[in-house]
Amino acid sequence: MLKRRQTRCSPETENGSVLLIVAASMVLLLAISAFAIDLANFYLARAQAQRAADAAALAGATAFVNSGCTAGGCTAGGSQETLARQQAEAVAAQNDIAGQAAIIQNSDVTFTYPTPQEPQITVTAGRSVPTFFAKIFGIKTVDVSAKATAEAYNPSGGSAPIGVACLKPFLVPNCDPTHTSPGNPQCATSGQGSFFDPTTGQVEHPGPYSQGGIIGMPWDLHTDAAPSQWYLVGFNGAPPSSGSALRNHIIECTSEILTCGTTLTTANGKMVGPVSQGIEALINANGTGLNQGQDSIDTNVTPGSPFILTGGSNNPNVSLRGKTFTSYSESPSVVTVPVYAGNALQSGGSDVQIVGYLQVFIEDVVHKGNDNHIDVVILNASHCGGSAGTGGSTSSTVVGNAGSPIPIRLIRTN
Repeated sequence: MLKRRQTRCSPETENGSVLLIVAASMVLLLAISAFAIDLANFYLARAQAQRAADAAALAGATAFVNSGCTAGGCTAGGSQETLARQQAEAVAAQNDIAGQAAIIQNSDVTFTYPTPQEPQITVTAGRSVPTFFAKIFGIKTVDVSAKATAEAYNPSGGSAPIGVACLKPFLVPNCDPTHTSPGNPQCATSGQGSFFDPTTGQVEHPGPYSQGGIIGMPWDLHTDAAPSQWYLVGFNGAPPSSGSALRNHIIECTSEILTCGTTLTTANGKMVGPVSQGIEALINANGTGLNQGQDSIDTNVTPGSPFILTGGSNNPNVSLRGKTFTSYSESPSVVTVPVYAGNALQSGGSDVQIVGYLQVFIEDVVHKGNDNHIDVVILNASHCGGSAGTGGSTSSTVVGNAGSPIPIRLIRTN
């Protein structure tokens, strides 16, 4: 009788199959792990590229303000583009992507101008990022990049009101005695022009002072406005009659943001001591007059280029002492002051409304007779926006950066 042969898998045969399955699974697991590690590295590099692009775009937008073109209108191909590109590339190089400095080529920086007062810069920052485990699949590097757009926005003549932090308590009338045409009927003194058109809010005389504009124009703060009135104001809850509060407002930044249409009260009296002490402390001068350790300014530059600042021996940033630079934010002598309509002030104190701002460079404070005068140079001008700049617009307030009247903002990243 024939017997049926029964077959069974031996333990040795089963063990071999499991070994093959485990080996294949380990290869797949390693591949997935390698992909996950490299992917996480790429995401990190992408975030770093975005930060580099953001920083570069904001630095480039600062150049628009420093050139002064936002006060009168920036034009395509102007000298502000060269400065903006240089600053963007320099700042990008200070940011790492996967342990290497970000790279920006000239072609990675472009400019657009929705309006002459709203110049924009777009920056693309990137780097080739090496892989780790993906090399076994022949992928050695991956290109990572990010893009950012920033702008300097001057709402003069527009509808968006602005506000400024760190405003200094010196009041300026919207009355320009140098450019008398067209005249401003709101001025207490007849025959004067204006920094801003009272109706449209446009900067009346844009461009550099050397070509008939107001950028680079000398001005004297703290001049006599009316009997016992010296273009001084109080804010942040402190009365303008307080000498110590006035001195502190000159020296320090107030946390209060003073927006378009804010009502200020003028001081009664010239307060020679507090004004002189406050200015000397603010600009780090050892006394009144020029060359007392404060920063200095050179306005003899190519039109459209930023004025050249030189760090004084008392500049808080030791590395800037004796060195030239063009970033206004690095000098304590650069401040912003409010502008009002220019009507006559009353003895004993008057209420005035902010209709605009001037950014100025304080050269010195000097004694003239029994008073002191503050010599400044106008760097930028910005109207409040809205009808006649009285804060009538319902748009949300745009706040200037670091005390600047021209806001710099990141408007898009992708």
